[in-house]
This record gives sequence, structure tokens and C-alpha cells, in this order.
Amino acid sequence: MVYELLIELEGVKPLVWRRVRIESDIAMRTLHHVIQLSMGWENCHLYRFVADGEVVTQIDFVETDFVEDHEVYVDDYLKAAGDQLVYEYDFGDSWRHKIVLEKVVERDEELLPRCMGGERNCPPEDVGGIPGYLEFIAIMQNPRLPEYEEKIDWYGGVYDPERFRLDLVNEDFEGFDDYIEETENDWRF
Repeated sequence: MVYELLIELEGVKPLVWRRVRIESDIAMRTLHHVIQLSMGWENCHLYRFVADGEVVTQIDFVETDFVEDHEVYVDDYLKAAGDQLVYEYDFGDSWRHKIVLEKVVERDEELLPRCMGGERNCPPEDVGGIPGYLEFIAIMQNPRLPEYEEKIDWYGGVYDPERFRLDLVNEDFEGFDDYIEETENDWRF
């Protein structure tokens, strides 16, 4: 079966969201990678899922009672439309995402995972969570502020909070297997 998931970044207005299709029986670790690519994160921080009262994560680094993310599958937690779980990325910035199973569809020939839609650019890594992101946006929208050039240098260019390119996300998904292999071989946690 194929799941259509809505991923919403909590606490950011206007909403940053993605709609993705995945195979229902992928490992939770693979779902982590789907979220990383679809949202535009760089996979450089710890993460965890909270589902049905269980913590699902990659290593015993922060949690004492957890389920390893490569040993359980998305369809262990999401079974019917409306089911939800939480994904938290970067425990310092604490980016919380609500993941909702919107619908279950029959498998066809489309390449999976696949992004079906979305809006707005993901915040930059290490921006300082929601308060830092709001400050960053305010500075980036006013080139007359003294901090503007510093933020341009830090980010590496101009940041457009409205930018979302569905075609680029799906281009990344075309190389998903290679991305997984590279990421798992270069696992730093």
C-alpha cells in the first residue's frame, strides 16, 4: 500500500508543509530521510519520532526507553487516515513536525517516495529554533539593518521564505536509494 502523508512544521506561520507519498512498510529511519529531503533539512542533527506513546529514534543517546528506528515500520504506527505521529529534529532548535496519514492509495507505477505538494522554504539549520528563525526572517527582509550582511554571509546568500520547488524535491527523490546508502555509510551519530 501507499500512504499519503501531510508533514507540517509546527509553530511557524505561515505554515511550512509537504505532502508526500511513501510505501507504507518502510522503516521509520527511512521516513526520517523522506522528511529530511522533502523539507530541505540537511540531516546533521539527532531526531526522534513519538508514536503511540513510544519514542522511536536512531540511537540510545538522549532517550533511555526507546525503539530503534530501523526495527519498526511506518505501518506499525500509522494504520488509517487521520492517524498521527510527531517527528522532532534537532533537539537544540527543536523543530517539531506533525505527520498525518491523509489517505491510503493503491500502488501504481510512480516512483516512491514522491512529493505531491508543499509550501514555503524550510528554516535554515542552526538558526536558533522558532525565535531565531523569526529574527532571521526580520533581518533578511530589511537590508538596511546592520545585521543583514552578517546573516547573508552566515546563510550563504539571500534566503527566500516563500521558496519551494516541488521539481527539485522530486529530483532529490530520484536519487533516494543513493542518498540512503551514502547517509547510512556516513552515519555520524
